[in-house]
Amino acid sequence: MSILRILIVEDEPIIADEIAATIEDLGYLVAAKVIHPDEVNARYLQCEPDVILMDINLGRGADGIQLAAGLKRQKSVPVIFLTSYADQETIERAKKVNPDGYILKPFDEKDLQIAIELAFHRFEQQAEKIVTAENPDTYLVNKHLFIRSKNKLIKLQPADIIYAEAQSNYTLVKTSAEKFTLSTTLGVIEEKLLPFGFFRLHRSYLANV
Repeated sequence: MSILRILIVEDEPIIADEIAATIEDLGYLVAAKVIHPDEVNARYLQCEPDVILMDINLGRGADGIQLAAGLKRQKSVPVIFLTSYADQETIERAKKVNPDGYILKPFDEKDLQIAIELAFHRFEQQAEKIVTAENPDTYLVNKHLFIRSKNKLIKLQPADIIYAEAQSNYTLVKTSAEKFTLSTTLGVIEEKLLPFGFFRLHRSYLANV
């Protein structure tokens, strides 16, 4: 089990630290802070974040839009642009990358939380649409099950789940460490977990066998 991990790309160290503090206040983890554009690709591959917060103006070298385009060609990941630029030319360039969010600076904590959760939700919904018989795992985001607990997103590895139990319109998910009550049916959870060795023992129980 892990909390949503976020990569921050911001060339101003003080601003990067402020964003990181806000991320942690929201209950998420800072996967890395990247100041220099030429380090973005390596850190991205190293830490495999769940969401990227990307400044557009990064000084010399590639800007955030160019970097986001390159990262998305390697692996699909939600990208939210953080910028002071609202001119039409920048917006049109950003749109070509199909970002998952666009936040104008300055922004407050609630703006950032909403942007992160909407971006990840949108990304998850898109991932579920590309399920094929040849690639049954793509409807789980990077082969993890994301759930909401205590107002934040939690990432579970299917192998960590012992069983799931139906409770009316809710589902109880049990790991070795915790229990989570989800506002969804057991059928929805079953659809996501069957490819990972889960078996419906009873109409109310799904077990990891």
